Amino acid sequence: MLGVSHQSAIQFPWTSMPPLQLGKLPSGFGTADLFIAITDNGRPILRVDLYEECESVPFKDALLRGNLVFVGFGDAIYVIDPGLRSGSIIALNSYFAAFYSASEYFLAASGTGLLRLSTEGEVIWRTPNLALDGVIVTGVDDKLIKGEGEWDPPGGCKSFMLRLDSGELIT
Repeated sequence: MLGVSHQSAIQFPWTSMPPLQLGKLPSGFGTADLFIAITDNGRPILRVDLYEECESVPFKDALLRGNLVFVGFGDAIYVIDPGLRSGSIIALNSYFAAFYSASEYFLAASGTGLLRLSTEGEVIWRTPNLALDGVIVTGVDDKLIKGEGEWDPPGGCKSFMLRLDSGELIT
Protein backbone atom coordinates (compact mmCIF):
# COMPACT_ATOMS: atom_id res chain seq x y z
CA MET A 1 0.00 0.00 0.00
CA LEU A 2 1.33 3.42 -0.97
CA GLY A 3 2.07 6.08 1.59
CA VAL A 4 3.03 9.72 1.12
CA SER A 5 4.38 12.51 3.28
CA HIS A 6 5.64 16.02 2.61
CA GLN A 7 8.70 17.26 4.42
CA SER A 8 10.80 20.41 4.52
CA ALA A 9 13.98 18.40 5.14
CA ILE A 10 14.97 14.76 4.57
CA GLN A 11 17.37 12.22 6.03
CA PHE A 12 18.72 8.81 5.05
CA PRO A 13 17.52 6.76 3.15
CA TRP A 14 15.84 9.59 1.21
CA THR A 15 19.09 11.54 0.76
CA SER A 16 20.67 8.58 -1.05
CA MET A 17 17.87 8.31 -3.63
CA PRO A 18 17.98 10.06 -7.00
CA PRO A 19 14.97 12.41 -7.00
CA LEU A 20 12.24 13.11 -9.50
CA GLN A 21 12.47 16.91 -9.80
CA LEU A 22 9.37 18.95 -10.59
CA GLY A 23 8.53 22.64 -10.65
CA LYS A 24 10.61 25.70 -11.39
CA LEU A 25 14.08 24.16 -11.13
CA PRO A 26 16.84 26.64 -10.28
CA SER A 27 20.01 26.85 -12.32
CA GLY A 28 22.81 25.03 -10.53
CA PHE A 29 22.28 22.92 -7.45
CA GLY A 30 19.45 24.42 -5.45
CA THR A 31 17.72 22.79 -2.51
CA ALA A 32 14.15 21.73 -3.07
CA ASP A 33 11.42 23.79 -1.43
CA LEU A 34 9.48 20.66 -0.49
CA PHE A 35 10.35 16.97 -0.42
CA ILE A 36 7.74 14.31 -1.12
CA ALA A 37 8.52 10.87 0.32
CA ILE A 38 6.56 7.98 -1.23
CA THR A 39 6.60 4.52 0.31
CA ASP A 40 5.13 1.14 -0.58
CA ASN A 41 4.24 -0.88 2.52
CA GLY A 42 6.63 1.33 4.49
CA ARG A 43 9.53 0.80 2.04
CA PRO A 44 10.91 3.99 0.41
CA ILE A 45 10.29 3.90 -3.36
CA LEU A 46 10.42 7.48 -4.66
CA ARG A 47 11.66 10.87 -3.57
CA VAL A 48 10.19 13.88 -5.34
CA ASP A 49 11.83 17.30 -5.02
CA LEU A 50 9.49 20.22 -5.67
CA TYR A 51 10.72 23.69 -6.54
CA GLU A 52 8.68 26.89 -6.28
CA GLU A 53 9.66 30.47 -7.17
CA CYS A 54 7.36 32.05 -4.56
CA GLU A 55 9.01 32.83 -1.26
CA SER A 56 5.75 32.51 0.66
CA VAL A 57 3.88 29.24 0.19
CA PRO A 58 1.16 29.23 2.85
CA PHE A 59 -0.46 25.84 2.18
CA LYS A 60 0.59 22.37 1.09
CA ASP A 61 -1.07 18.98 1.07
CA ALA A 62 -0.55 15.51 -0.39
CA LEU A 63 -3.05 12.74 -0.99
CA LEU A 64 -3.21 9.33 -2.63
CA ARG A 65 -5.72 8.16 -5.22
CA GLY A 66 -5.15 4.65 -6.52
CA ASN A 67 -1.56 4.53 -7.77
CA LEU A 68 -1.22 8.31 -8.07
CA VAL A 69 0.00 10.93 -5.63
CA PHE A 70 -1.43 14.46 -5.76
CA VAL A 71 0.46 17.31 -4.17
CA GLY A 72 -0.83 20.85 -3.84
CA PHE A 73 2.04 23.28 -3.36
CA GLY A 74 2.83 26.82 -4.46
CA ASP A 75 0.81 27.73 -7.52
CA ALA A 76 0.35 24.17 -8.81
CA ILE A 77 -0.94 20.68 -8.31
CA TYR A 78 1.59 17.95 -9.00
CA VAL A 79 0.32 14.58 -10.23
CA ILE A 80 2.93 11.90 -9.57
CA ASP A 81 2.97 8.30 -10.79
CA PRO A 82 5.47 6.47 -8.56
CA GLY A 83 5.38 3.33 -10.72
CA LEU A 84 6.47 5.26 -13.81
CA ARG A 85 8.66 7.69 -11.84
CA SER A 86 6.98 10.55 -13.67
CA GLY A 87 4.97 13.61 -12.84
CA SER A 88 2.92 16.34 -14.41
CA ILE A 89 1.92 19.80 -13.30
CA ILE A 90 -1.52 21.42 -13.27
CA ALA A 91 -0.94 25.17 -13.07
CA LEU A 92 -3.19 27.26 -10.86
CA ASN A 93 -3.81 30.96 -11.38
CA SER A 94 -3.06 31.59 -7.73
CA TYR A 95 -1.69 29.78 -4.69
CA PHE A 96 -2.88 26.28 -3.76
CA ALA A 97 -5.23 26.41 -0.75
CA ALA A 98 -6.74 22.95 -0.05
CA PHE A 99 -7.96 19.60 -1.33
CA TYR A 100 -11.53 18.44 -0.71
CA SER A 101 -11.81 14.72 -1.31
CA ALA A 102 -14.60 12.37 -2.42
CA SER A 103 -14.41 8.79 -3.65
CA GLU A 104 -14.77 9.46 -7.41
CA TYR A 105 -13.18 12.92 -7.62
CA PHE A 106 -11.65 15.66 -5.58
CA LEU A 107 -11.74 19.42 -5.53
CA ALA A 108 -8.71 21.67 -5.38
CA ALA A 109 -9.17 25.21 -4.07
CA SER A 110 -6.79 28.01 -4.90
CA GLY A 111 -6.60 31.63 -3.88
CA THR A 112 -9.05 32.58 -6.63
CA GLY A 113 -10.87 29.50 -7.96
CA LEU A 114 -11.83 25.86 -7.72
CA LEU A 115 -10.97 22.81 -9.85
CA ARG A 116 -12.62 19.43 -10.04
CA LEU A 117 -10.13 16.64 -10.76
CA SER A 118 -10.65 13.00 -11.61
CA THR A 119 -8.81 10.35 -9.62
CA GLU A 120 -6.65 9.88 -12.77
CA GLY A 121 -5.44 13.48 -12.57
CA GLU A 122 -7.56 14.97 -15.34
CA VAL A 123 -9.07 18.43 -14.91
CA ILE A 124 -12.85 17.98 -15.27
CA TRP A 125 -13.58 21.69 -14.91
CA ARG A 126 -12.16 24.97 -13.61
CA THR A 127 -14.15 27.81 -12.12
CA PRO A 128 -12.07 31.00 -11.76
CA ASN A 129 -12.95 34.32 -10.12
CA LEU A 130 -14.57 32.96 -6.96
CA ALA A 131 -12.32 35.02 -4.68
CA LEU A 132 -9.45 37.43 -4.45
CA ASP A 133 -7.62 35.75 -1.55
CA GLY A 134 -8.93 32.28 -0.74
CA VAL A 135 -11.66 29.81 -1.66
CA ILE A 136 -13.20 27.59 1.02
CA VAL A 137 -15.61 24.74 0.31
CA THR A 138 -18.22 24.56 3.05
CA GLY A 139 -20.36 21.72 1.70
CA VAL A 140 -20.85 19.30 -1.17
CA ASP A 141 -23.87 17.17 -2.02
CA ASP A 142 -24.83 15.10 -5.09
CA LYS A 143 -25.44 18.19 -7.23
CA LEU A 144 -24.02 21.32 -5.58
CA ILE A 145 -20.87 22.74 -4.08
CA LYS A 146 -21.28 25.48 -1.50
CA GLY A 147 -18.44 27.71 -0.51
CA GLU A 148 -17.07 31.11 0.32
CA GLY A 149 -14.61 33.35 -1.46
CA GLU A 150 -12.66 36.06 0.29
CA TRP A 151 -12.90 39.31 -1.66
CA ASP A 152 -11.95 41.90 0.97
CA PRO A 153 -9.35 40.44 3.35
CA PRO A 154 -9.54 39.86 6.17
CA GLY A 155 -12.99 38.39 6.54
CA GLY A 156 -14.81 39.94 3.59
CA CYS A 157 -16.28 36.70 2.25
CA LYS A 158 -19.06 36.13 -0.27
CA SER A 159 -20.92 32.84 -0.53
CA PHE A 160 -21.21 30.92 -3.79
CA MET A 161 -22.86 27.78 -5.17
CA LEU A 162 -21.57 25.76 -8.12
CA ARG A 163 -22.94 22.81 -10.04
CA LEU A 164 -20.90 19.74 -9.12
CA ASP A 165 -21.05 18.27 -12.63
CA SER A 166 -19.93 21.37 -14.56
CA GLY A 167 -18.55 23.95 -12.11
CA GLU A 168 -21.13 26.43 -13.39
CA LEU A 169 -21.68 29.29 -10.96
CA ILE A 170 -25.28 29.36 -9.72
CA THR A 171 -25.04 32.16 -7.15
